[in-house]
Amino acid sequence: MTLDQQVGTQLTIEGTARNAMAGAVVLTADRTPIYVDGLERWDLAFDGKRVSACGTLRKRGGDDVVDASGVQSTGISGDHFVLEQPSWTLS
Repeated sequence: MTLDQQVGTQLTIEGTARNAMAGAVVLTADRTPIYVDGLERWDLAFDGKRVSACGTLRKRGGDDVVDASGVQSTGISGDHFVLEQPSWTLS
């Protein structure tokens, strides 16, 4: 079953804890980043380590990364997955 098919369900994601520009992610085996809602950064005890994260999977639309005057800004372009109401442990 694909991640798209699991949107809206409670699930456990296995992967590597990594820090991205837009927040903490669990990087899956196929290198899909799943953002961890409400977590800006992994601390040193988790960053780069294998984790299991549980929560409700959502798909969110991207942010505008170029403003009206053409200036590049931070944000996430395109759709992305987010784990809401997350909890996590080292695997």
